[in-house]
Amino acid sequence: MTNNNPLRSVAAALIDLTYPPCCPLCHRLTGQKADLFKRIEFCKQCEVGLTSSESQMRYGCRCCGFPMGRLTVDPTQMQLPATRCPQCRDKAFQFDAVIPLWNYHGLVCDAVVAAKYVHMSALAATLGDRLGIRVAERLVDDCPDWVTFVPSYFTRQLSRGGVGTATLAHAVAKRLQVPSRQLLKMTRRIAKQAWLDDDARVHNVRHAFQLKTRYAFGRSPDLVNRHILLVDDVYTTGATADEVAGVLREGGAAKVTIAVVARSVRSG
Repeated sequence: MTNNNPLRSVAAALIDLTYPPCCPLCHRLTGQKADLFKRIEFCKQCEVGLTSSESQMRYGCRCCGFPMGRLTVDPTQMQLPATRCPQCRDKAFQFDAVIPLWNYHGLVCDAVVAAKYVHMSALAATLGDRLGIRVAERLVDDCPDWVTFVPSYFTRQLSRGGVGTATLAHAVAKRLQVPSRQLLKMTRRIAKQAWLDDDARVHNVRHAFQLKTRYAFGRSPDLVNRHILLVDDVYTTGATADEVAGVLREGGAAKVTIAVVARSVRSG
């Protein structure tokens, strides 16, 4: 439908003149027309670099999200295989499923790191919207009750100017049209997971999270029988996701689904 609203047309023209549409990642001009209600899009070069793994990651293990190839999926039903993949077959998780958007490599790595900082909030919002579209496809008949995110320790928040995962979660929730809430907090500072081996990652995050209380009432939110969508930027070994999912489970959550912008895919 054609929009003939003259005020909106004038506003869009002024935005084009003052703030030409730019890619949220590389800040190059995109050549797109301004739209007051449209998400910020990537330039063609960044779009190709970011989405090259999108079709691969769409077909993944139902539990851990590891890509398994198109032949394992019924394309008419868009159903993932019920059995676990070799990556997670012998593991026990507190979460029910992982929904990844892209493979953590190349330009995706740059985007994920940049989105952690408050001055790149437009990038985080765009990534979150893309992730929300993927989640909506996957959970079409099982929409979560709440969307939440993996929190950061306050010193890390100060250094970055905010919590990038919160912006991701808000964008996902907006796309799904469900509430976004901060359900968790960190109890202590942890080392960066990227610096650690697999066993050390588990120990690093153990007991590092707890439910955030409602200070006005002095109690934690009621999670009983809730389906919680936990948003994070990267899934590598699952140590952080599993620890946080365990906290949500202890709080009464019936189901915890993990949604991540990128999943690390190890070759061996």
